[in-house]
Amino acid sequence: MSVQESFSRIESWLSKNAPNVLHQLNKPISSMDELDKAEAILGAKFPPSVREAYTYHDGESTESTGLFGGWRWLPLREIIQWNNEQKQYGQKHQFLDFKPSLMIPLLVSNNDFRYVETSGDDGLEETPVIEWNHEQPSRDVKYGSFENYLSTFAERLEFGEYITDANDQQNTCGLALRK
Repeated sequence: MSVQESFSRIESWLSKNAPNVLHQLNKPISSMDELDKAEAILGAKFPPSVREAYTYHDGESTESTGLFGGWRWLPLREIIQWNNEQKQYGQKHQFLDFKPSLMIPLLVSNNDFRYVETSGDDGLEETPVIEWNHEQPSRDVKYGSFENYLSTFAERLEFGEYITDANDQQNTCGLALRK
């Protein structure tokens, strides 16, 4: 399923079942130039499905508790901020071989994150979605691409695997896995 089809299904489900969560999604980027500038700042190329996703929404609001079951999708400015913080940390502690631009964090949950690696020089390579657990540092490949991540999420929404994170629809700010 394409990124466009996934977002159509996700937004449709949210509008019927969790409209307040739908409102937590940011507006799309203003132009492809915004993505190009972010890539230049990061020194990294976003995989094609990630680039396309930001044309639908620039991540989620800071008030969101996470559209993706407690995982909040980062806006471009927060990805750039994270990258800058990692560079400063690496310089402070003299980690000469650390290159945060190889990792593009897309989703955060507490101190854990799901990221993609930078695409090839031409920006046409899809890279997997990888989960980094802060408590027990590990690199766990979760999905083959961000497109696959979105597609799987849309299907899981429709199968009823997610519920709102609050009993009151007006106060919900994210989704949680059904227990």
